[in-house]
Amino acid sequence: MPNWVTTEIKTSPEVIRSMVNGNGNIDFSTVLPFPGEFEWGGVYGDAETAAEAVLRNPLSDHPLIASLEAANRSQADIAKLSDESFEQFIQMLRNHRKCGFLHQMDFAREKWGSKWNACDSTHNAEDGTARFDTAWSCPEPLLIEVSKKFPDTTIEVMFADEDIGSNCGRFSLKNGVIISSDIAPSWNDMDEQARKKWSDFARKVKGWTDEENDDSE
Repeated sequence: MPNWVTTEIKTSPEVIRSMVNGNGNIDFSTVLPFPGEFEWGGVYGDAETAAEAVLRNPLSDHPLIASLEAANRSQADIAKLSDESFEQFIQMLRNHRKCGFLHQMDFAREKWGSKWNACDSTHNAEDGTARFDTAWSCPEPLLIEVSKKFPDTTIEVMFADEDIGSNCGRFSLKNGVIISSDIAPSWNDMDEQARKKWSDFARKVKGWTDEENDDSE
C-alpha cells in the first residue's frame, strides 16, 4: 500500500471548477488527459516488459532495480504472451508512438506526479478550496499545468504525507511557476524543533490529532 499524501488548495473558484469532472470529483484527467488509449483496468507485467525491451527504454537509476529490469527484459518473449497480454503489448507500442507513454499510469507518473488520480476529494468552488489524496506525492506537475491555464491567478498549496513530518510543505504557483515554497527537509536532517514544526503542520493538513497519528503507526 502506498503512503497517502493529502493536498489542500486555495485559489479562485474558476481554478477549482476546472479540476472537477461531471460527477463532482477532482479529476486530473479534466486538466491533462492521457492522449493514448488503454481499455484495460490493469497492466500485464509481461506485456509492459516486452514493450520496454522492444523500445529499449532506459533502465532505472537505482542499481538494484536496474539489474532486475535488465534481467526481466532479457527474458521477454513476445511469442509466449497470452492473447490479452499481446494485445496490451501492441497497444503500448501504439501509445508510445503517439505520445511517448505506454499507458495511463506511465503517463500519470510523469505528467501528474502521481501514478493514480485524486481520491477522497472534496471541494468548495465558491470558496476556491479543494482537498484530495494521492499516492506517494503531491501532484506538483499537474498543479503546474493547472496554473498555466490561469496565468493571472495564484494557487496556494499545502501537502502532507501520512508519514507525519516527512514529505510535507507548502508552495504557491502563478503562471506555472513556483513563486514561493517552504518544504520540509529530510527527517534525518531536522533537529527536534524542526521535527515538531513539520509534524504539527502535517497533522493540521491531514486533520489528525496526536492520538490518531499514534494509532496509525
